[in-house]
Amino acid sequence: MKISVIVPTYQPANYLWECLDSLCRQTLAPEEFETVIVLNGCNEPYFGRIQQYIHEHPNHNFQLIQTEKGGVSNARNIGIDKSTGEYLSFLDDDDWVTDNYLEELLQRATPEAIVHANVIQYRDSTGEKMDYFLTSVFQRLQGSQKLTFFNARSFLSSSCCKLIPRKVIGTERFNKAYKLGEDSLFMFTISRRIRSIRMSSKDAVYYVRNRDNSASHKTYPYSYRLQVAFGLTFSYLALFLRRPFAYNFPFFLTRVAATLRKLFTRKYE
Repeated sequence: MKISVIVPTYQPANYLWECLDSLCRQTLAPEEFETVIVLNGCNEPYFGRIQQYIHEHPNHNFQLIQTEKGGVSNARNIGIDKSTGEYLSFLDDDDWVTDNYLEELLQRATPEAIVHANVIQYRDSTGEKMDYFLTSVFQRLQGSQKLTFFNARSFLSSSCCKLIPRKVIGTERFNKAYKLGEDSLFMFTISRRIRSIRMSSKDAVYYVRNRDNSASHKTYPYSYRLQVAFGLTFSYLALFLRRPFAYNFPFFLTRVAATLRKLFTRKYE
């Protein structure tokens, strides 16, 4: 198995089918990838509905795992442990990808590089497609001769939108103590094994669904943001001090700065 796509989901609505449909349409041969769906914190009727979907798509490799423990980090960790692919790709259950997504990322993959796709935002309330914060980063870096941890640091703020070698992840897992900022922390944790950053063509697109009730659009009180910021900063510092020569120091500083900057915004995007 070349690629394992990990899809965590909790009480999924109809958007899950759009997500899974996009994987069933992939130009990459079905035998080259699997989709690991982790249903976390809930069971029926969702488990049965997903089972029915899998039954209706027998030509694709699906794993369905159910856990009573909630949390996207826990679900992703289970997906990593249960998957078999040489490369991993994380896909949120309300997002979807273009038909060529996996094939394009795999064409540019190496065992020590991550490959990042183009990203476009879809506003659920209006059906409008628009730029995401990673869209401008992708456009700006298309002409770059070399991607570095500094100029491509925004690519490492999310675990989605990319292909990650299992070798790079190793035994590292998402920190379940955090419900905000866990993606950036995970990507920093594994960054010591990343030797290069690559980009797909602009035609391989990860669509981010903009939902008004999503976690990134909720507002958080200052006391909670303060707790998260100091907790994450301590975690970054502990990781760096444990292996000071393994991590990129300027990149470490950008992670801490970005974490502290969240103190000044009521939303966590």
